[in-house]
Amino acid sequence: MADVSIVIRTLNEERYLDELLTTISKQKHTDFSWEILLIDSGSTDKTLEIAGHHDCRVLKIPKSEFTFGRSLNIGCKAARGRFLVFISGHCIPDKEDWLTNFIKP
Repeated sequence: MADVSIVIRTLNEERYLDELLTTISKQKHTDFSWEILLIDSGSTDKTLEIAGHHDCRVLKIPKSEFTFGRSLNIGCKAARGRFLVFISGHCIPDKEDWLTNFIKP
């Protein structure tokens, strides 16, 4: 069981996803573990291939059933972590202690 579940909503996010996942993998931490959970709503680009290279757990939902709230709810239900962190597939954390600072409080 992970301490933190990082939930990422995706739809054709190949442009930034590799950078996001690489940045997450370089986070400095000493006292917690994490998992990355992608909720994908029908990507037709290399999003899922990129996720596979980064050991992400992927849940697929039909594009017709996508809403922002629904995809987050699916991610919350599937998450294994004590803490939930949400980030969009096109956002890149700018610091190596982003995740630590995020869950610190």
